[in-house]
Amino acid sequence: MAEDPRQVRTREALTRVLLELLEAKTFVSISVSQLCAAANVHRTTFYKHAGSIEEFAVDVITRELDAIATVTASDRDQLTVYGDAMVEVLEHVAGERAIYRPLLFSKWGSALRAAIDARMQGRVRIALDVFAAQDGVQVPPHRDEIVAFVSGGLVGTIVAWAMSDDTDAVGWAARVQALIRAWWTVS
Repeated sequence: MAEDPRQVRTREALTRVLLELLEAKTFVSISVSQLCAAANVHRTTFYKHAGSIEEFAVDVITRELDAIATVTASDRDQLTVYGDAMVEVLEHVAGERAIYRPLLFSKWGSALRAAIDARMQGRVRIALDVFAAQDGVQVPPHRDEIVAFVSGGLVGTIVAWAMSDDTDAVGWAARVQALIRAWWTVS
């Protein structure tokens, strides 16, 4: 079912303004009132989208990560494609550390991790399907365990990156990919 265009525009306006406010303010200093006023959205409309600014931020983050982590079919080596997507995710997280860090240290930390995990599990399932469709590639039958393991590692990687001050997304992604290749169950 398609989302109401008005809801989409409202969420986009709130998202844009939240990210703009973060350029000048800390996340914890932004109130729902400030966000709504700057986005020209009524507070009751905001509360139709989220119960709090933290809940809204978790939704914003996971939607953005999901969009960035989306990988389409390519003629290039699939591991390279997924590696490039990981670099893009890390670069995005680095650019939004001002929102990730306070959320991860708040009561919303577990909700953020769970939301990222849910999105990453979907992406890992798709990756396994892509690998399974390739000639000569065998994916073990216990996909639920593989998905949980790989997704958990990706969430841990994203959280560690968000909490670090590292700026070398390419290097970080390469190290993570080297770890993945050491135990990746697809052969």
